[in-house]
Amino acid sequence: MKKFRIAALLMCFVAMSMAFTSCQKNEDLIVGKWKCTAVSGSSTAMHADTGVIWEFKADNTVSLAGIPAATYTIDGDDLTISVAGTLSIKMDIQKLNKKTMILAEDGNEANTATFERQ
Repeated sequence: MKKFRIAALLMCFVAMSMAFTSCQKNEDLIVGKWKCTAVSGSSTAMHADTGVIWEFKADNTVSLAGIPAATYTIDGDDLTISVAGTLSIKMDIQKLNKKTMILAEDGNEANTATFERQ
């Protein structure tokens, strides 16, 4: 009986740990450096090129190659990058985890960029 209780407690602990890990928000997962590894369709609207590194910071700023003063916001699976208050790039987050990020051009799912965490 005692072994059953220990096993049941252990299973509850594992289940709760998995639930908390899988519930990480996009706002937390996106922070870090991401290297573009693949582009499909036309990436011109997203300004994504293979080999380029994007760095998302916790203060909602983002460093993009050659683009100064950029900020980002996340609303669910919607990512918006604003450059110097004049240009907004809207993207859909198709996949975001600790290793991989896939972004699609807002309204055009054929245009995607795949990133790997650096």
